[in-house]
Amino acid sequence: MPPEPSFYPPITSLSLVEGMYLSRPNRFSVECLIDGMEEYVFMPNPGRMRELLLPGVKLILADHGLHANRRTRYTVMAVRYRERIVFVHTHLNNLAARILVEGRAVPGLRSYAVVGSEVAFGPHRYDLLLRDNAADLYLEVKSCTLSANGIAMFPDAVTERGRRHLLALAQMHAEGKRGALLFLVHHENARAFLPDYHTDFAFARAFCEVEDRLPVFAVALEWTSDLRFRVSNPRLVIPWDVIRKECVDRGHLVCVARGGTGYRVSLTRYMGELSRMAGMRAAHATRAGHAGRPGRPGRAGAVYPVRSSNDASEGMTGVLSGLYGNPSEDFDGWTFRCATDPAPTPEFQEALLNFRMPRRLLPDPH
Repeated sequence: MPPEPSFYPPITSLSLVEGMYLSRPNRFSVECLIDGMEEYVFMPNPGRMRELLLPGVKLILADHGLHANRRTRYTVMAVRYRERIVFVHTHLNNLAARILVEGRAVPGLRSYAVVGSEVAFGPHRYDLLLRDNAADLYLEVKSCTLSANGIAMFPDAVTERGRRHLLALAQMHAEGKRGALLFLVHHENARAFLPDYHTDFAFARAFCEVEDRLPVFAVALEWTSDLRFRVSNPRLVIPWDVIRKECVDRGHLVCVARGGTGYRVSLTRYMGELSRMAGMRAAHATRAGHAGRPGRPGRAGAVYPVRSSNDASEGMTGVLSGLYGNPSEDFDGWTFRCATDPAPTPEFQEALLNFRMPRRLLPDPH
C-alpha cells in the first residue's frame, strides 16, 4: 500500500480556542460561549450548514487578540462534527487549494504551477490562475462542507454566482481557453461528489450541461484540531449517470411549521413541478410570517425539497414515524406532530441528510 500523505502545516498562525455554538443571528456572525462568556464571532461562510451548526456543538475559533482592529475578536475556522473536524473558512479555502496544487496533490492538475490569484477574465474573477507548458488555466475553487453516507454535495444554499461561473468556464473552453472547477470537500470519508439538486436545482442542471465541456475535480481533505490538513481522497467519483437520473423536478417536500401549541412536520409527494410547489409553500410561509426561502428556518417553519427518481415515501414516513409517532394521512401526504421545533435537532437533520443522500447514490466500488 502507498504511504499515507503527510499533513500540511496549519492553515493559520493565529492562536486557536474552542467555543460552544449558541445561535446564528445572520449569515456572517454566530453567537458562541467562550470561557463562560457570550461572544459575537465572525462566520466567514455564507452557507447554511444546518447539519453542522446545531446548538451546543463545539467550534474551533481563531483568536485575533484583544487589540485587533476589527469588530469581532474571533473567527470561526472549523466545526467538531461526529468526532471529525470540518473546515468552514471559505476565505482560506483558496489558500488550501493553492497549497494542494503547488504540492502536486490534485490529479489532473499536477503539471501546473500557480501564477496568480483572483484573476479577471471577461466579466468574472477566478480564484487561481495556473500555467503549464501549453497555456494558462483559470481555476475556480469551491468549498464543500455538506456530506453524509460517503456522499458530498454542493451547494448547501442557492448560488446564482456559482451557476454563472460554471457556465462561463464551460464557454471559455468553447472559445479555446482553458478552465476547470475544483471542489475541496472537508469530510475525510467522502467517496463521491454530486451537485446538491435538492437545494439548487438550477446549479445542478447547469452542472449536468457541462459534463463534456469542463474538467471538474473533487478532493476530500482530513483536518486536525490544530488545522493541519492532508488529502484523504484525491479523486472523488463524480457519478454523472446517477446525477442525470436523480436531477429531476419531482420527489417530496418536508415542511416544518408551527401548529397550535406545537409543530407540524408534513411530508408531501409530488410527481412533478417540485420547484414550483416548494416556491409556493415558501411564499405561503412568508405571508404567514414563516420562513422566507425553501430550506431556510424562520420563526415558524421551513421547506426542504427532497428530489428523487424513486418514490421513497414508505421509507421516509417510517423514519419520521420513529421520530414523531404515527402521522395523520390525507390525499396528498402525511402530517406528524411534535412539541418543539424539530429543525435545529440532530435527529431531524440526520433524517434529512439520509433522505437527500441515501447510500444508493454511491457508485458500485467494483
